Amino acid sequence: MEQFYLGKEEILENFELINEELKLLDTHGEILITGGASMCLVFSARSSTKDIDAVYEPKTIINDIVAKIALQKGMPKSWLNDSVKGFMTAKAHEKKMFLKNYSNLKLYSVLPEYLLAMKLMSSRTESETDIKDIIFLMKYLEIDTGEKAKQVIEAVFKAEHILPKTRYVIEECLEKILKEKKNNASQTK
Repeated sequence: MEQFYLGKEEILENFELINEELKLLDTHGEILITGGASMCLVFSARSSTKDIDAVYEPKTIINDIVAKIALQKGMPKSWLNDSVKGFMTAKAHEKKMFLKNYSNLKLYSVLPEYLLAMKLMSSRTESETDIKDIIFLMKYLEIDTGEKAKQVIEAVFKAEHILPKTRYVIEECLEKILKEKKNNASQTK
């Protein structure tokens, strides 16, 4: 199957469509995005994402709307999905970033610290995009040591749940950031 991607404009257009359907149903909803959608919409760190990872309410109604939009636009049914819910803790809902208020839909994103913690906990080293996202977020949050990265994760997840591969990814990303800084410094001389 051909690879599918959603750009920033299409993501926002799809949220508008969800809002319109909620309005027709005289219902209100809330979507909390994370992952690639946050990287696109909040940080403009990338131009597209394969899908939108989110948690949302009312779940059944939004799932029906998502399926309808997928059918209308010829998109995968999973273009908006809640498979990320296993990485979401109550802290994601307590501290979230407001993005947009439609008439019947409120759109939020997880905070950058939470997004980094999630990306590090999943530690998908085979994903060049995830590594780039981690590096971007570490720079954005000015994380330049393993200890600072560990503090970000432990603010969200229990220390005993941090896998050894997460520590490896942190070190790998910090090395890339340091190398980039050295390269930039030598180019400005």
